[in-house]
Amino acid sequence: MTQKFEDLMKELKEILAKIEDNQTGLDEAIALYERGAVLVRQAEELLASAEMKITMLGRD
Repeated sequence: MTQKFEDLMKELKEILAKIEDNQTGLDEAIALYERGAVLVRQAEELLASAEMKITMLGRD
């Protein structure tokens, strides 16, 4: 299932807050970091797709 860009950003912010709260253990922080890396890649793909659509619309 593809998430919306805004949803990805929201989850990334939540992950960042958890990592920075000094209550998260190392193992959990690593798992959160890995999840964040996946979310960043998904967000980059969505942005690239949006950029391509905008470029194509500009050519019309």
